[in-house]
Amino acid sequence: RTYEKLGIPIYDMVTAGTFEGGDFNVIEDGVVLIGCGGARTQEEGARQVQAWFDKEGWETRIAFIDEYYVHIDLMVVPIAEKLTAVCLACTEPGIVDWLKGKGHEIIDVPFQDTMALGCNFMSLGKDRVIAPTSSQMLIGQLKARGFEVAAVDMSEISKTGGGIHCMAQALKRVPG
Repeated sequence: RTYEKLGIPIYDMVTAGTFEGGDFNVIEDGVVLIGCGGARTQEEGARQVQAWFDKEGWETRIAFIDEYYVHIDLMVVPIAEKLTAVCLACTEPGIVDWLKGKGHEIIDVPFQDTMALGCNFMSLGKDRVIAPTSSQMLIGQLKARGFEVAAVDMSEISKTGGGIHCMAQALKRVPG
């Protein structure tokens, strides 16, 4: 409502169930992955958002996840064009196959790192990433691929249940 009062355009509002931003992931231009665990994002809200993107001609995929994982951005986050970080230990194989079918290379983030929000990072484009220091495996793999990684100690902020991806709106990543 504040946005309305300030004259900021709003595409639409979720009115069916609940929907949280951590369950919304632009995988690539024209492709969205929506997480649905039931507690934070309910199926009704996920389907409403899916309908908006379907109407715009985007491909949408809903990932039904165990509410233990809270949001999809704990498990799956795009890094760069056709490169995605995924915790293979807790992500449904159908989602992994879907990503691979789109030509995505997968960097597996270990379960222990994932539970410390190690898959919850921000890709800035141009091979630059902000990642939590706790995600040493991911940081190492990204640096080996030539990425510039700003490692940030998120230990205090993560105690409240949030990570780097949680603290930002979706960004349009600039290639190369």
